[in-house]
Amino acid sequence: MKKILIRAHMSPFDNWDAQSVLRDDKIGTNAGNMIFINSIMRALMTEDVQIDVFNTRRDLTDENVRRINAEYSCVIFPFANAFRPSFQWELQTITKFIKKLKVPCIVIGVGISATFANPLKEKNSFDETVKEFVKAILDKSAVVGTRGEETSAYLTRLGFREGKHHRVIGCPSMFWNGDKLPEIRKKELNGKSSVSVNWKIDLPEPIHAFMRSNVKQFEDFTYVPQITDEIRLMYYGTPFPEGKYKKITEGYPAQSCHPWYMQDKARAFVNVQSWVGYLREKDFSFGSRIHGNIAALLAGTPAYVIVSDYRISELVRYHNIPHINYQDLKEEDNIFTLYDKADYTRLYDGHRERFENYRGFLEENGLAHTFDMGADETRPYDRKLQELSLQPALQPFFSVPAQEQARRLSEAWQDREMLRKQYEEVKSLEMLLKLRRVDTYVNWILKKLGRNK
Repeated sequence: MKKILIRAHMSPFDNWDAQSVLRDDKIGTNAGNMIFINSIMRALMTEDVQIDVFNTRRDLTDENVRRINAEYSCVIFPFANAFRPSFQWELQTITKFIKKLKVPCIVIGVGISATFANPLKEKNSFDETVKEFVKAILDKSAVVGTRGEETSAYLTRLGFREGKHHRVIGCPSMFWNGDKLPEIRKKELNGKSSVSVNWKIDLPEPIHAFMRSNVKQFEDFTYVPQITDEIRLMYYGTPFPEGKYKKITEGYPAQSCHPWYMQDKARAFVNVQSWVGYLREKDFSFGSRIHGNIAALLAGTPAYVIVSDYRISELVRYHNIPHINYQDLKEEDNIFTLYDKADYTRLYDGHRERFENYRGFLEENGLAHTFDMGADETRPYDRKLQELSLQPALQPFFSVPAQEQARRLSEAWQDREMLRKQYEEVKSLEMLLKLRRVDTYVNWILKKLGRNK
């Protein structure tokens, strides 16, 4: 059996519970990561393929280089907005790791991170890092797959040729069902419609103002937090890390006593299937989260994206997802008028062509896939998930019975104690360094890495 390794924080087949996901951040800070990673796994998991995951924050060791070269046929790197200043150090580390590998390394869906207010410049601090990374990938693959035109234009400016070195493939999650998309059920939207809402803390104020004024137009709405800190806040009632979010806009659900949490108007998810299943029961989804709204489209539910930056803009434009750039919002705009104007038939325009481009990208990189399976055939990914009892939607802390609250508090206390012990261990190591006991410190590090038995 072939073995493929994919960059991810968790495998869907591990079926981790909420405590494990939140304690170890197994969604990589954003639940949206699960959508495109699972879509790639569903496509590449043929009958003779086993897919394992690895974490590029902790697993880039020489021991793993030897193991990967001996056991795996290729390594897949799904990226979201990896081309950004804050990811530069990790990208450099990944590049060094890739250079040591002897197996193919394929990048699926990489993107830039740039705001409308601060677009990419002719020269950026991370340009050389990106160049080295792309060169390392092209040494081990045929072509790099980008999220959209902005990212491909950026790589072209760095000297890489579009069509030869990189091509736009969009978001893999949009090809969950191959060349078909679910039929979008567009109903009349009114104040009694059942609506799912997604939002983000660090956005321009016009988006916050739009969300504040439009969410309250609905009686039956549910907020879906996607960031680990927010899910933890909702699930355990624990506050955000002190000082991490310097400016929180008025009305944002940033406290456990927020009315949305107190009134049971929030749900969070630790697997794709529960998330999409929840959205199938909704009439509409809107907000600033691209994958929160893509999840709705995969459920056949209309979605509308309020676009905040280029990384989202290039995806919605490529896939014809109904949207508006926040800078284009007018005073008279509201979610009802935007919904009325939204043309969901455009989603299907060019989808087959985009899918064939995506399939061609996979095949050019030597990746077998399940897209040729018949509609009545169960894919290995689906069959394996059917064997599991997946975690249901997570409810807010103050919306569950006292017994469940007590259980969660016990979990939170256990995690706090574990962190306290880790902190004390690090503090003692700091003292060793001050005392110049470097040998003891190095031995501790080697033991953690499994090199000092």
